[in-house]
Amino acid sequence: MSQRLYDMVFLVTPEKDEQGAAAVVDEFRKLLLENGAQLQKDESMGRRRLAFTIRKKNEATYHNFLFTGPAACVKEVERKLGLSENVLRYLTVRVDEEMRHGQKVAKRTKPRLPRRVDMPGEAVAAPAVPAAPSTAPAAPPAAPPAPEAGDAGRE
Repeated sequence: MSQRLYDMVFLVTPEKDEQGAAAVVDEFRKLLLENGAQLQKDESMGRRRLAFTIRKKNEATYHNFLFTGPAACVKEVERKLGLSENVLRYLTVRVDEEMRHGQKVAKRTKPRLPRRVDMPGEAVAAPAVPAAPSTAPAAPPAAPPAPEAGDAGRE
C-alpha cells in the first residue's frame, strides 16, 4: 500500500478542560498509530474562538496532525472523528496532492517581468521611431455652434 502525506485538523468541544482535550487527542493519536500512520507533526494550537457558531459553541480546542499513512487509516480515523461527541469538526487534506498541483501551476505560469515604475522628476524617453508625417489634407476648422432660439435675448 502506498503511504501518502495527510494534514488533519480537528476541534475538541469546549466542555473538555486541558486534561480532557489531551485525552481526546491521545485517543486519536493511538488510533492513527495502530492503523499504520507515522506522525510527522503533532501540534496543539490551543483554545480559540470560532469564526461562527458550531452546535451552539463559540470556542474550541484546535489540534493538528501531519502524518503519512494508508488511505484505510484515514478512513477509519475520520469515521471515529465523526462518531465522537467530543469533536465539533474535522478536516483531512492530502498534502502531497496539493504540492503536486502547486508544482504543475508553477510550471505553467510564465515568469513575469516587473512593471516599470517612473521616478518623479525623471524624464520619460521619446519613442524610438518618430511618427510619420500625415499625408491627409488638414480638416477645415469647425464652425461655431448656432445660437438656440431661446438664447437670442439673453446677451
